[in-house]
Amino acid sequence: MTIARGKKSGTLYKTEGACHLIAVAMNENPNLWHRRLGHMSEKGMRIMHSKGKLPSLQSLEFDMCEDCILGKQKRVSFQRSGRIPKKERLELVHSDVWGPTTVSSIGGKRYFVTFIDDHSRKVWTYFLKNKSEVFEAFKIWKAMVENETGLKIKKLRSDNGGEYEDTRFKKFCYEHGIRMERTVPGTPQHNGVAERMNRTLTERARSLRLQSGLPK
Repeated sequence: MTIARGKKSGTLYKTEGACHLIAVAMNENPNLWHRRLGHMSEKGMRIMHSKGKLPSLQSLEFDMCEDCILGKQKRVSFQRSGRIPKKERLELVHSDVWGPTTVSSIGGKRYFVTFIDDHSRKVWTYFLKNKSEVFEAFKIWKAMVENETGLKIKKLRSDNGGEYEDTRFKKFCYEHGIRMERTVPGTPQHNGVAERMNRTLTERARSLRLQSGLPK
C-alpha cells in the first residue's frame, strides 16, 4: 500500500501538497493574560500595558478571579512612615527564607531564600534543601551581583532566623564590610519588603495550582 510519493533530496523526501494559510486572531482577552502572567495584579498589568508590553490588549477590564481570592491571603505590614527607597543599588538588601513546603520539588528542595535590592526592588531567588544552605546561597549571589554591578553590598536586613545567626555568616559579613540588620523578634511586619515578596511568590504559585486543578 502506498501512503505518499515524493522526491528524495539528500536524506529527506519532499512531497507535493497544497499550502494553506491560517489567519490567527490576536488574543485580546485580559483574563487569559492575567493567568498567563502568573495571576499578576491589575496594577502590574496596567504598568506593563503602559510600557507597550501587551500591545494586543485594547482593554484591561477583566473579571474577578476566584483563584486569586482563594490563593492570596495576607497579613498587613505596619504602616509606613514616609519610607523612601535607598538612592544606590545594593545599599540595602532585604532577605528572608520561606519554608518548609510539605511537598519537595523534583530536586528535593523544600525552601527558598530571596535577596531584594531596596533601590531597584529586583529580586533573586534560590531554592534550598535545608535552611543551612542560606549562607552558601548568599556567597554565590554576592559574588554574582557585585561582579555584574561593580558595586558592593553595604547592608543586609533579615529577621532573627538561625540561618542568619550562623557564626560563619556573621564573620563573612564582618570581613566584607556588610552591616547585618535584624528586625524585632516576633514581628515579621518589620521585614515587610522580603515578607511581601515571599508572599507574592507563594500566592502566585498557589493561584496557578488552583487554576490547573492541582492540590493546594
